[in-house]
Amino acid sequence: MTATRTILLAACMAMNLQPITGNAHEGHGDAAPVASGLPGANVPRIEAQSDSFEIVGVIQHGVLTLFLDRYASNEPVVDAKIDIEAGALKGSAQANADGTYTFKHAALTQPGQFPVTFTITAGSDSDLLAGDLVIVDPDAVAAHATSDPSWTRWSWIAGGFVVLAGIAIARWSRRKSVRGIAQ
Repeated sequence: MTATRTILLAACMAMNLQPITGNAHEGHGDAAPVASGLPGANVPRIEAQSDSFEIVGVIQHGVLTLFLDRYASNEPVVDAKIDIEAGALKGSAQANADGTYTFKHAALTQPGQFPVTFTITAGSDSDLLAGDLVIVDPDAVAAHATSDPSWTRWSWIAGGFVVLAGIAIARWSRRKSVRGIAQ
């Protein structure tokens, strides 16, 4: 194994020790809403799309806020009728002045996983979108948030050792090959 391959392998192994997280955003519109008091990764959300529409929903305090866009142009759709069905949970979202839609229901405060169907009618266009909504238990989120984050420090330390070991192996193999050529 060449020194370059060894170093690349060590770097890849070190990168895999530290998880990479990213933040998704609501639709393709302006700035994403921030749920107050909750980390972005723990805010229940649902996303669905078709050839005509894209919908993203975020739940905060039992209220589902929906962002509806035209899929092809990312243009917000402000004149739609959105019917929501999730098992026994049924109703229509209310249009807001800011271009979002809201749907409030007590079931949206309960932990669980729900398949959701959105029936969207906007002008002469209509579509059916489906997605899965996962609402986590807030007590479990709080317990996880207060857990010991020391594993991240140890993963960085372990990654550093892997990189150092890769460099040491590369130097050793290079030195060995140089000695072999000299003899």
